Amino acid sequence: MCVRETAAIFFAEPELVVGLGRRVLFVNPDDLQIFKEIELPPDLAATAGKQSEEKASGSGAGTGNGNVAVQNVAYSPDGQLLAVTTSGGQKALLLYRTRPENARLLSARPLARAASALRFCSDSSSVLVTDKTGDCYQYDCVEVEAVPRLLLGHLSVVYDILWSEDQQHIITCDRDDKIRVTNYPATFDIHSYCLGHREFVSGLALLTDRHIASASGDKTLRVWNYIQGKELLQHELPAPAVRLLVRQLEPEKVYQAAVLFYDHVDALGLYRLERSSADDTWSVTATQLVRAEAGSWNISNFTLTADRIYVTGAENERLSLRVYDIATGQRTTSGVPEGWLKMVLDGLGATEEGGPPFIPEDLSVWFKKRFDNVSDYLERKKRRIEEQQQQKCG
Repeated sequence: MCVRETAAIFFAEPELVVGLGRRVLFVNPDDLQIFKEIELPPDLAATAGKQSEEKASGSGAGTGNGNVAVQNVAYSPDGQLLAVTTSGGQKALLLYRTRPENARLLSARPLARAASALRFCSDSSSVLVTDKTGDCYQYDCVEVEAVPRLLLGHLSVVYDILWSEDQQHIITCDRDDKIRVTNYPATFDIHSYCLGHREFVSGLALLTDRHIASASGDKTLRVWNYIQGKELLQHELPAPAVRLLVRQLEPEKVYQAAVLFYDHVDALGLYRLERSSADDTWSVTATQLVRAEAGSWNISNFTLTADRIYVTGAENERLSLRVYDIATGQRTTSGVPEGWLKMVLDGLGATEEGGPPFIPEDLSVWFKKRFDNVSDYLERKKRRIEEQQQQKCG
């Protein structure tokens, strides 16, 4: 069975984290060596049902499920915890303590539905998980046996979620073009909406204590004052945006926004966002498009470091990982030890003979299908009038 998936990849100082199938690798970007790895327990159902020795050691019992795969991976702000959600036959939220010990499994909690986004709160005490029906649950990271709390719901799939630093607001975006700002902990109270996108909102990024960036399938990158629900910047993109990452270059002033495009000759766009503190306006002051050999392989995800862009995708239905220079946008091997990329792919099991194919998620389903019933009605009405006129003339 071919399962469509996305290879999870992100950079959290000082580690590059890559997840695929049942494995998560932690790579040191300085010497580009794998120094830690996680393999999912063989039976998540058995692990989730036992809150004892098996949970602490990361081992499970029972028969495995070959369709289970890593879906989302996120580090807590303090760098102590790692949350992993899985898809396939056994959907679960796994919580690991990654420091100082070597990735110790703290809990495995079942999920009713496949997760779509994952986000820790600023003090790492809990984690939010949204699912593909639009619900958002809060899971306690201190009392790991606590029952998850349903916080809010959307009427369509939620693609990204933010939690403000002061933990007063939860910000979500969905397939129905909306960005919602919800008060916390009184999540029944909606604080504001950021409205204006005309297609799915694929990504959010927190800029300051009152500003966010968003990217959308309507080919725009926008900046908002989410407290007021006010749009401050709208920048046209060359293609629909399906992923968004933002790096801070100067605190609360200059940022680099990176966007992954859908079905475009250039795979990525890098945009320099600058804020004028005098009148609270934002502008894009520099743009760089990165080809990343788009069209020759099926790109699915990416992440940034200070000097490199790491891109994952499918080549001949196998996971491929490529490295590009962030300054020139060109593919690079400078500073990448020979055989390193193959070593990472081997560690993920992506090169194993007879292994399952890697088929990235079909993002075309993110776009709303539009039906024009009015045109059909007008055409039928026109024919009916013509027939009536012919009958009168006859």
